[in-house]
Amino acid sequence: MKNTIDRIMKMEKILDELTLVVEKSDKAMNDLEDSLIDLNTLKTYYESQYIKDVMADKNKEIPQDLKRGVLSEDAVHMLLTDLVELSDKMAKLSKKIR
Repeated sequence: MKNTIDRIMKMEKILDELTLVVEKSDKAMNDLEDSLIDLNTLKTYYESQYIKDVMADKNKEIPQDLKRGVLSEDAVHMLLTDLVELSDKMAKLSKKIR
């Protein structure tokens, strides 16, 4: 009887932990999906206005205390690379789940 109770308690703990992980993952996926419009806006900026803004920064036309990480050479590229890697990871994980 003790083995049965221990097993049920263990499985209950696993169920509770997985339920939380799935809830957090679902929220993260929804947040990511909701941000796709912003991602496309950032891509469009990077392809069109970015160079102009970098030049304005180099010409000291932008206040030096303005946060401007978006003007770094690597920030947007790294974000896009990270998103591709995350997408690949999600695809592989999806296959393991099914």
